Amino acid sequence: MSNIEVVLYGASGYTGEHVMWKLAERGIPFIAAGRNKAKLERRIAEQPELANARYEVVEVAHDEAALTELFRGRKVVHNLVGPYAQFGEPVLKAALTAGCHYLDATGEQDWKIHIRDTYGKAFADKGLVLAPATSSMWVSGLLAAETVLEKPGIDSVDILYTLAGVPSAASTLSFMRMCCQPQLRLVQNKLEAWPPAAHFPVSVPGLHQVLTALPWSGGGEALFYEHDDRVINCSTLVTFLNQGLMGLLIPKMQEFAEKYAHLSGEDQEAATNAWAMQIAPEGDMPREDYLQHRVLFTCHGRGTLVARSTATWGVTGYVMTGTIGAVTIDTLLLGRQRAVGFQPATSVVGVDRMRGELTSEGVLGQTTVLI
Repeated sequence: MSNIEVVLYGASGYTGEHVMWKLAERGIPFIAAGRNKAKLERRIAEQPELANARYEVVEVAHDEAALTELFRGRKVVHNLVGPYAQFGEPVLKAALTAGCHYLDATGEQDWKIHIRDTYGKAFADKGLVLAPATSSMWVSGLLAAETVLEKPGIDSVDILYTLAGVPSAASTLSFMRMCCQPQLRLVQNKLEAWPPAAHFPVSVPGLHQVLTALPWSGGGEALFYEHDDRVINCSTLVTFLNQGLMGLLIPKMQEFAEKYAHLSGEDQEAATNAWAMQIAPEGDMPREDYLQHRVLFTCHGRGTLVARSTATWGVTGYVMTGTIGAVTIDTLLLGRQRAVGFQPATSVVGVDRMRGELTSEGVLGQTTVLI
């Protein structure tokens, strides 16, 4: 067995491409694992940044026993195969059995709740990190929230992601299912569901148009702040400059609530998978363009008699996700994690370092205090 300590499972996908790139920049060796070795090798060969990287390519069945064998002796597993509610559990269980820290790039709120409640204590008892959503969603919103929580007296955060570009095929499968499941926000220290098919007009700093936003599964922030003594209310909305995507999603959310919400979980997943494949991009996606894929993260903070609002400008959600994954993996390899068990990447790495790394990478920029 090699001494490589990092496994990227599902590395041939669009998100995996970016995590490999950012690990290679840091000189961190990795095992690129997946079900199709030829596809993995092709994707790696297409990335010039990996020409001098140290890596191994391993074909492995999507099976708990096979994955456990692969993970034994490693330190970190970064799972990049979604939708996670459909495919994640064998990977997570294998990581736990093998004694590895577990990361993924999920946006799915129901998956995060499930693994927190089912596996969070087991990971913590072993001194291991369980960090879903080690990705732009929902790390960027947490960083935005922390810019307002710096002000004493703030206890409520209202977060908005304004995004550009097209989600990858795997991301499309994930967001279609998660937008149709119950979407939770934190209200007076309790998780509470948004109304089915909820959508809202939002005003975005620096933009004259009013956009339509969705809870987008409810986000990850409400879960991560649920037991944080500083926060009693937390909500997250997401909008895309491509409002056509919002226009496609809202009728599907309404149709799901009316026709599918009472069906079995299997039938629900089949329906959302079919819808997602109707709109998912085909083939390999090109790298994001920094001139086009500009993003914005805003947060309104409120206390009883105080308020603060901020806006943080950035670019390229997938490059950001690759950087977040690489920084978190580097922290774990060095044994410098600040927390164990179910945690966001910001708690594992530290808010200041995470923000600093993204700023140095050139994907997170100006933060402006609006109020």
